[in-house]
Amino acid sequence: MMQNFVDRLGNWNPQLLREIKGRIKPRNILLTIVISLLVQFLLLLYFQTQVITEKTPNAIQTITNKYCTGENTYINAATRVCLQDELGNIIINWELWFRNIFTWLSIIGCFTILVAGTYLIISDLANEERRQTLNFIRLSPQSPQSILLGKMLGVPILLYLAVFLAIPLHLWSGLAANIPLVEIFSFYAIIVAACILYYSGALLFGLVGSWLSGFQAWLGSGAVLGFLILTRQGIFSQVGQSEDPFVVLKLINPVYLIPHYSDNSSFKSVASELANFHWFAIPLGTSFVTIIGFDLLIYAIATWFIWQSLQRCFRDPNATMLSKQQSYLLTSCFAILTIGCANWQKLVFAKGNSYMISENLACLLFLNLWLFLYLIAALNPQRQSLYDWARYRHVYSFKEFANSKLIKDLIWSEKSPGLVAIALNAIIAITALSLFILLSGTKLDGAIPAFLSLIFAGNLTTIYAGLAQLMLLMKTEQRVLWATGTVGAVMILPLVIVAMLFSNPGNNTFAWLFSIAAPLLILYPTGYPESFISVFLAVICQWMIIGLLVFLLMRQLRKAGESTVRSH
Repeated sequence: MMQNFVDRLGNWNPQLLREIKGRIKPRNILLTIVISLLVQFLLLLYFQTQVITEKTPNAIQTITNKYCTGENTYINAATRVCLQDELGNIIINWELWFRNIFTWLSIIGCFTILVAGTYLIISDLANEERRQTLNFIRLSPQSPQSILLGKMLGVPILLYLAVFLAIPLHLWSGLAANIPLVEIFSFYAIIVAACILYYSGALLFGLVGSWLSGFQAWLGSGAVLGFLILTRQGIFSQVGQSEDPFVVLKLINPVYLIPHYSDNSSFKSVASELANFHWFAIPLGTSFVTIIGFDLLIYAIATWFIWQSLQRCFRDPNATMLSKQQSYLLTSCFAILTIGCANWQKLVFAKGNSYMISENLACLLFLNLWLFLYLIAALNPQRQSLYDWARYRHVYSFKEFANSKLIKDLIWSEKSPGLVAIALNAIIAITALSLFILLSGTKLDGAIPAFLSLIFAGNLTTIYAGLAQLMLLMKTEQRVLWATGTVGAVMILPLVIVAMLFSNPGNNTFAWLFSIAAPLLILYPTGYPESFISVFLAVICQWMIIGLLVFLLMRQLRKAGESTVRSH
């Protein structure tokens, strides 16, 4: 019977069977079981030590504990005075006790399965690349979807076993805490969706980030760990709670969807974190069902875009992660999703003040920064693709930029330079943000800085994209590293230099307008430049830089096309 199951599994997904056979060993299984059960035992033991069990006739006056049922103490609101029953036993709030066990198991499970699973998948792909077996897998008759799904299901198989062994305790503690079963299983659905998204991202990073060598797995898992911690306890959980666009980051952190309700719990409840969540002023946070459904929709959309990149990169390692058509769709979806998370109920329908529009726009600009860093990496083709395109363009008048075929190529062709496509994506994002500003009904003194900040953000994005494309035309094999380092340096170094020379932005606003902080300096009244001339000159200088980058890029491509044609 087991042999029949193995045969059916091998027929369905040979890659999954290969991964399972390499990991399911008696020693590995035994070690996984021991670690999982030991962690559960230690967690139960810890919470058992938190319960007061001794008896004393003066318990009401002398003993306090967070699991007691009396009144809150003045010293610590989380602790309560302990009460006794007729037999002298201390009355314990067992529902709260089980709820805290349920919450801690959920948190440990989230961090373990997401962080460790990400590390395992990236490390496995790095090992395949180092042993040069990944190309053999690409040549197999299996579809890319089947191979990648086999990796996703098979590589963390022992991790799945460890988490599966914790489900009985998790279910028992949840039911004992009077948490509805449907909400527990809804949380499991969120965990599954989060695993699919994070593991898909890990597969993509493993395919495109091989140039990072042994540091790749640590960087990927560290980024996931940092994201989970920052969105849970960092600045994103402090800014405006669920009434600003940063709430979209909380929605892809499954910790926020742990079902627990008590104010006495060790953690804030979903009700306190996401109850005020609105999307285009629609109160989705008022119902656990709607917030779960919306969250699953976000996971599905993000996973779909990542899988488009996965299929492209797996078939051809030199292909761009996204086609230009897909990038326009991604930017549009991202704009709708993030702008919908803004505080529409106060900005648009209650006509909030200019500071509120500045706060929401700053959050949106920060989120768009990460989107466009991804687009810069996803749309700029490699050197050989650009040279092939330049040779093809040389056949029919590469000199006339107004040529309709050339413009169509720059907008849609996958091998053409990504600068025009990134600029068009910036226009899409700026248009959406401009509509948001107009609909907010902000007064002129608040709208002008908002629109100017969008101009500076678009200029800086185009400059970064142009620099990255130029670096990818270098002859060195480490051109991706050079592109990453150059863009990172241009983003960070100007900010560091002007901060050292002019600690106060008001002292030399013109210099600060060339740093990545320029949109924020324009946006907030404290950083608004006194002279319109300085802003105008900064915009003109940035446009000149963009023009220079375009000129250098066209000159290199023209030379590449001419030299390739001569050689043939």
